[in-house]
Amino acid sequence: MMPVADIRDGDPVDKSLRVIDSHVHLDFDEFDAARELLVERLKANGLKGAVIPGVSVSQWPKLQAVASRYGFHYSLGVHPWYCTADWRQDIENLSKLLDERGGDPKLVAIGECGLDALHKGSWVAQLPCFEAQLQLAQQYDLPVILHSVKAHNEVLALLKRYPLTRGGVIHGFYGSMQLAQRYVDAGYYLGIGHLLLEEKAKKLQETLVKLPLEHLVIETDLALVSQVKKSDFADKTGGSSLILHLLIEKIAKLQKKSNVLVSEQVFLNTLQLFDL
Repeated sequence: MMPVADIRDGDPVDKSLRVIDSHVHLDFDEFDAARELLVERLKANGLKGAVIPGVSVSQWPKLQAVASRYGFHYSLGVHPWYCTADWRQDIENLSKLLDERGGDPKLVAIGECGLDALHKGSWVAQLPCFEAQLQLAQQYDLPVILHSVKAHNEVLALLKRYPLTRGGVIHGFYGSMQLAQRYVDAGYYLGIGHLLLEEKAKKLQETLVKLPLEHLVIETDLALVSQVKKSDFADKTGGSSLILHLLIEKIAKLQKKSNVLVSEQVFLNTLQLFDL
């Protein structure tokens, strides 16, 4: 997580660029002490909106409160790390909450849900929990925010089994062009985050050279910033608040397009994905 001491002024950015953070865990406890300052800084640097994804039943009330306070959108779901033997009860709670909040225009997706093969302890529960959330996405006609780590074949198989009219987004995408095309063909956007800014992320950068802008959204995923402290860009952003602008600049450079063109396209993509 990003320590609150890291929220500081960074390099000047082009505030005329409109940005929406498609994935930001702004509700996490680590931000309690400096959330007001962080949101103020983000909005001062062109942030027009954000989507706060749900991760666990216990976090949903706070997530909704934080989203309401700042006028942000949110999603509800069970992250694969939080899938347990009680997943059926979690899904029942999710279904009830979706019924209760069905008319809330700020509720825009189901997720963060998916599969993570690196978390072997919860794998048995992950599969049915994810499948149930895809069924709910079908029932409530909502897109999904997907977490897919070392489980792309399994995720894609389930997406084929449960086709969603509104698709969704593969959060934190970092794969090859071939993998990107499989998700795009299934009707999903690719969420591009801080990994693109790592010099060692050659495969992802090669993918972004070829991938049409129409399939991209951008994200900070704030909760992961402390894990990339060694990166040069972390110092430039004061932790994370300008990552979206750096992503726009990087994509523009890779695709030989202007910052304005990239920012406007990913902005429109996010509006379309979540029907904002």
